[in-house]
Amino acid sequence: MVHAREFDVLIIGGGFSTMPLIRELDADGIRWLMVSEMTPIWQQLEAADALDFDLVSSLQSSVYSFELVEMLKEQGDDFTDGFPTAREFYAIHRKYAARYADRIHRGRVGSIDNHVDHSIVHLENGVKFRAKHVVIATAFRRQMNANLKQIKIDESYAGKNIAITSTGDSSNLLIAKLVARGAKVHLVTNGFIMLDKMFATFSPFDDGPRFVPLDQLECHNFAEVSKWSYRAFIDGGYIHGLIHRWFARIFDRNSLGVRHPKSIRPHKDIRTFFKARAPVENGHIAIKYWPIDVYKLYCEKALEQKIRDGYLINDLPFFLEHGHVKLWDKTASTIDREAMTISENGETVSFDAIIDGDQEIPAIPEIRLRADQASDHFVYKTRQQYMGVVSPRLRNIYTIGFTRPFTGGLNNISEMQCLLVHRMIAEPEFRRAIRSNINERIKRYNDTYYAKRPRKMTDHLVWYGTYTDEVARLLEIRPQRSDTPGLKGLMKYYMFPNNVFRFREKGRYAVDGVSELLIHTAKQYHDYKVLALLVVRYPFFELLALATILLAPVPWWIKIPAAIIHNRLPFTSILVGKFGLPTRESKAIFNYRKAISFPVLAYPLIAAVVWAAAGMGAAFAFSAGLLTYVYAMIHLGTAKGWNRKFFCDMKSKRSPEMVGFFERYRKAFGRVSSKGN
Repeated sequence: MVHAREFDVLIIGGGFSTMPLIRELDADGIRWLMVSEMTPIWQQLEAADALDFDLVSSLQSSVYSFELVEMLKEQGDDFTDGFPTAREFYAIHRKYAARYADRIHRGRVGSIDNHVDHSIVHLENGVKFRAKHVVIATAFRRQMNANLKQIKIDESYAGKNIAITSTGDSSNLLIAKLVARGAKVHLVTNGFIMLDKMFATFSPFDDGPRFVPLDQLECHNFAEVSKWSYRAFIDGGYIHGLIHRWFARIFDRNSLGVRHPKSIRPHKDIRTFFKARAPVENGHIAIKYWPIDVYKLYCEKALEQKIRDGYLINDLPFFLEHGHVKLWDKTASTIDREAMTISENGETVSFDAIIDGDQEIPAIPEIRLRADQASDHFVYKTRQQYMGVVSPRLRNIYTIGFTRPFTGGLNNISEMQCLLVHRMIAEPEFRRAIRSNINERIKRYNDTYYAKRPRKMTDHLVWYGTYTDEVARLLEIRPQRSDTPGLKGLMKYYMFPNNVFRFREKGRYAVDGVSELLIHTAKQYHDYKVLALLVVRYPFFELLALATILLAPVPWWIKIPAAIIHNRLPFTSILVGKFGLPTRESKAIFNYRKAISFPVLAYPLIAAVVWAAAGMGAAFAFSAGLLTYVYAMIHLGTAKGWNRKFFCDMKSKRSPEMVGFFERYRKAFGRVSSKGN
């Protein structure tokens, strides 16, 4: 008989995703062991010489709180947010793997027998472990991971036609390399949501551009003030422009969806984006990419070195605009793999190779439910897990890393899951409280974050800042508004994104040095003053539009449907989205934007004075005149190229300057690749 070694906690897989849990277990003196083959995807990519890219999520959302604190201590004022390269990110993994090497048992788990107060873990080589608690962090099985390791894109791809049947960040990385090599990509897709992952902001505070990652602009807590205003800000006309296609054709003809209709996700997939009780619904895929104009500002001065580091142009909207990528509707096209052709609506093209992807499937070993004879095996389903971590059907088995963000970084979510699992392990009373009404908790979460739609394979994708906030509330480590007094406190509470270190300044999971990290981050972004101005514009612009309708000298029964139509067809959201950001540093542009913003911000007071002094008719004339002025000025600035849309600014992508830069980039990419060989 093979006797099982006993531990308090057995971690299966794990690696970097469970470091925050291990840190807390060590602090409490809880015995743990990790069972892992120790061949994470990052190590496999390194072995394949494929760590030649940067992350799609920023440093502050990709690296754990305690690691960020160490970076700040080491780098001081030079510490900045940005996008770490794959090599930099994997170097952090290796550091922790070396630190805990003597507590890792190398092996592969075959199955787990789950009992009421323990589990027996069976390894494929016959070794057994008995554990009071088991943590599964085995990541996902994905065909695209194999593609990234195995497909070597070199000069032989020049002039080739390559078909790709999946859409996502990994697919977009392959597309970036193929296009840089001169290949033509045929992307077979159901559509996608594209988000600029980096912005260049210009303001009088700065001498030149300030680079701001996407997740620094998400200001999740502003939704507490007004869920409607928050959604309008996050949307920027983008999601609504996809839903109301005919409306977008009229009012935003320069949008990605109008110029390339096959990029639009089916209406049924995105119509619920803002229908959930939560600010943003779970379950959506977003591709984060380097917009070429921002990439040029960020990388041009050291272009070859940036390419060598892994910063690549993966601007799919730019590629579409200039014919480097052609879209095919997955529901209407036919792929003949034997003849190597794609056909749709009478058009047929040949391809030289095809690259397939698949859905993310949790790589969870077999779990036998010995205490539940009605259902012998456990199957992971997102909507049946509490916070993606705790299943009502399992006893003392927890899952980490199977909830992922569609913006932000996975480790924002993993760190919070680790803290939740630690408390489930360390505090029996907390564990009993969670389990006592876990089905009710799951239902309440699902009712909030899923808009009564059928289950999808993407249900595990979440708006990361609302997820981290939910766990912080559960763990009672979320700061309250009263904890952040004063104007700076107001900005910190409402503008600071819900990166995990925001919840680790004080309380039971506090990390020494986080206060300094928060101050440093706020300083890097001017205490989020630029973001606050962007956020405040939305409700004030909307107030101007709605007030103009309500003040109009027409019967009330016309005003009500007009206001509803205005709300359903997002005039203001698209308008302010087109206003977006200034395109460059210019006193004239700053003055132009002030001349639009300040009258609108002062509108409530001025309109009230005009009404009091001259009556409702004068107030309407003032409102209508100001609204007409705003519309005209924003469209003028857009035509002149002074404004840049937040997402997928197609005007900049068509400019000769960007076309010329991309050709220089291609040549630099070729030189770097040839040196690498």
